[in-house]
Amino acid sequence: MKSNIAKVETSCNNCGCAQSTLITVGKEHEYTNTTDDEFKVVRCSDCGLVYLNPRPDVSELATIYPPNYYAYAIEGNYDDSQRQNLYYKARYAMILSGLERVLSFTKGDKIRLLDIGCADGHILNWFRKVRTHTVETHGLDLNQHAVEKARQAGHTAYAGRFEDVDLPESYFDFVWASHVIEHVADPKAFTEKVFRILKPGGIFWFWTPNIGSLDAKIFRSKHWGAYHFPRHWVFYDAKSIAKLAQITGFELVHTEYQPNAIFWVWTFHSLLKAGPLSKIADTAFPPVDWARTNISNLLRNTTFVAFDIILKMTTGQTSNMGVAFHKPDKPIHG
Repeated sequence: MKSNIAKVETSCNNCGCAQSTLITVGKEHEYTNTTDDEFKVVRCSDCGLVYLNPRPDVSELATIYPPNYYAYAIEGNYDDSQRQNLYYKARYAMILSGLERVLSFTKGDKIRLLDIGCADGHILNWFRKVRTHTVETHGLDLNQHAVEKARQAGHTAYAGRFEDVDLPESYFDFVWASHVIEHVADPKAFTEKVFRILKPGGIFWFWTPNIGSLDAKIFRSKHWGAYHFPRHWVFYDAKSIAKLAQITGFELVHTEYQPNAIFWVWTFHSLLKAGPLSKIADTAFPPVDWARTNISNLLRNTTFVAFDIILKMTTGQTSNMGVAFHKPDKPIHG
């Protein structure tokens, strides 16, 4: 583990306020090859946005995203025999249906799509299988090895930070970013660039942790899984997401909350790691191999999905927030 990694002080990305209050302090518990530094989570004293301060410098991305980072090889978790089991088929039938639903926010049946944070292209593979649209697939990711896998699968893929890669303006119909925006240094600039590369009328659909959820409040003191120390740098709720749309020129057209087992896995892994049962944390709640198709993951993830379904039925929210921003067909004046 690396100590004293480079960090930068930051301010609220939504309103620019530099005043904040401390919420909690936490550290890496999922990987043993990143950093053992502690990090502070703070809340903006003006608008309430929650963020990491100080956060790792972008020069440390290779440190905090190790080669075995789970998102770099999701598709590699499955061999041909595993793709035949009911768990895989049921899980991805639901994903396919969900992708078709989010594409319904676009106009026309031919879509030029960009996946920011595409990793090995596993979601692009599924976008290409949708039955409701013809999808031209493009992807972008930090990890060169993962990008090569995406290219081998037939996608147009770019290696690098989204903020740094040169992309044509008014080019894409749909930009997808699943749990990416919370990882970036400047979400406002990130969103403004999405606005520029979208065609008028285009959709920016993204998923991000919802710090307004009940489980976020229960485990706020340290162990909420979606802190994902030190890789998540900003945490939104419904109010701060609406503010992000307003300041970047988008129209907020849809917000929804869906189950996400991984946040629960990370929550319980953090709880175990901090106590006398730390030695069994990786086995009981595997933070990296949580998606592999085996009976323990099936039982564990199904249980946590049930937790989220109950939360959604009783509170209307989960810690997994889906958002659709629409780029106006004509500029908004005013």
